[in-house]
Amino acid sequence: METTDRTERRIRGLELLLRLGMELHSERNLHHLLDRIWSDLTLVLDAERSSLFLVNEETKELYSVIAQNEGEIRFPLDSGIAGHVAATGKSLLIPDAYRDPRFNPQIDQKTGFRTRSILSVPLRNQRNEVLGVAQVLNRSDGKDFDEEDQLLLEALASTAAVAIETVQLYEEQKRAAEAVISGFLMALEMRAPQGSGHSQEVRAYSKALAAELGFPEDDLRRVEWAAALHDIGKIAVSDRIMTKNVPLSRHEQVEYESHTLWTREFLEAMHFSGELAGVEKIAPYHHKRFEGGGFPEGPPDGRGVPQEARIIAVADALSVLTAPRWGRVALSMEDAMTRIRQQSGKAFDPLVVESLHRLGPRLENIRMGVHYAGLDGANHE
Repeated sequence: METTDRTERRIRGLELLLRLGMELHSERNLHHLLDRIWSDLTLVLDAERSSLFLVNEETKELYSVIAQNEGEIRFPLDSGIAGHVAATGKSLLIPDAYRDPRFNPQIDQKTGFRTRSILSVPLRNQRNEVLGVAQVLNRSDGKDFDEEDQLLLEALASTAAVAIETVQLYEEQKRAAEAVISGFLMALEMRAPQGSGHSQEVRAYSKALAAELGFPEDDLRRVEWAAALHDIGKIAVSDRIMTKNVPLSRHEQVEYESHTLWTREFLEAMHFSGELAGVEKIAPYHHKRFEGGGFPEGPPDGRGVPQEARIIAVADALSVLTAPRWGRVALSMEDAMTRIRQQSGKAFDPLVVESLHRLGPRLENIRMGVHYAGLDGANHE
């Protein structure tokens, strides 16, 4: 019977290892995937709990990425069994935690969980540096964890470490791209200080509207980037027009409208891919009217405009109406929402307008959050 159980556990472990290897390398939301995988790991190893800790080199702490049924756990890097594994880079099989002098009972005291046995293994990156620690607690059948359990957890930890390092690199690249774009948009915005913070407002409003409309989390980033970059083409519009603080003449309006064509050209040259694929098909069309018309001329038109662009259109209008520019007086948030509702079904998509009104009081908090965070880096209108 024990041999059969062991064989079944081995098969389940290999299946989990294979699935982890296949899924981790295509998953960008690492926490969601690891949470699911670690739940399965708990079952495969017949453990009561499983945890995954990463090293924070700045604070010299281990912090939990996965800590089932608990909130975030943090403790010094030189503390406890996990700290010892992180420091030495060697796995530990502990049959009786409270008899081991390296064990730190404070976490049990904090969580109310009673640790009996521990299997703890390091996660190493490709430079053989310890990224963190994976561990399981208390075999539910009352037995001790064994070397076969250790081999499986080490294999899973090795696969997870590669994926974590990949995602960390991706996040660093994403932050670098964000910094470059934010700096560029801030410089562009300095040409017309009355538009300060516009693109970040539009970005924040657009994300909230898309979430309110039920956009999947993976699509929110595309909406955010398209919103942040919606006016990038204004770099090709003359300073004479961008700095003007009175209504534009018809000739000036035509030149101003050309910014959408420049936006499209610039974004097409950036060759967005992955989760940002299609940004260039969204951002240039935020001045298209829902009933048809608007600019730039030509397709798509009316309801053929991507909904993401119609979201940005409403977000853009809200930001413009609540800021003084070109001789116009800034409206209150309530009056701006009323003005937008009056154009529902004409300039704006009714579904997006209704989402705007459902957001209601939250909009002012979103706006204040943008400026409080000092994210005044983008363009205007």
